[in-house]
Amino acid sequence: MKPLAFALLLPCAIAFAGSPDLAATILSHLAQPDSAQTQFIEVSYRGMLDRPLITSGTMKWLGGDKLERDVEKPYKMIAKIGDGQMSVQRGNGAVQSMPISRAPQMDAILSGFRALLGGDVAQLSQDFDVKAMGNEARWVLTLTPRARELQSRVSSIQIDGRGDAPRCMTMTEADGDTTITLVGGMAKAGLQSAAPLQSALAARCRND
Repeated sequence: MKPLAFALLLPCAIAFAGSPDLAATILSHLAQPDSAQTQFIEVSYRGMLDRPLITSGTMKWLGGDKLERDVEKPYKMIAKIGDGQMSVQRGNGAVQSMPISRAPQMDAILSGFRALLGGDVAQLSQDFDVKAMGNEARWVLTLTPRARELQSRVSSIQIDGRGDAPRCMTMTEADGDTTITLVGGMAKAGLQSAAPLQSALAARCRND
């Protein structure tokens, strides 16, 4: 992975809470030169459901603010985000489009994955307070939204990683619902249960 130039990181360091040097170093290691893609498994825990919702597929960062999310299981869906718009196609159905401002949770996911795959430090520090814990070998980044509108929907986004490889992204919504997304090697390893407990999956992200 190509590190982002430290000259770009230093002006943003004062925006980080907790360990600014560690946060800047982690993000520099995560930065991709032009584009990237990663497998994902998304496990959503909803208070109204007895079992988590599980989807899997490929997340593609195409540079800038362009992101494509291809769900392959248990159904087919392609979601594209870029230039302030989001489009969704389910199976062979018609493509539906809308402004990304109408889907703030998806906008938050976009910002989180931009941090993982794009190394967009300046934009990240505008959208979130960032706290880093651990060390370069074993780390956790916690992103807390700055905008009140997003705070009313998303409490935090937590990214667990090792070295230059993110493992999991956990988005906790304001109502307590939580989505844990396994990426890269964690996604390739798969789930250890057809309906994993939230506590067990969170512990695996942190401790494996």
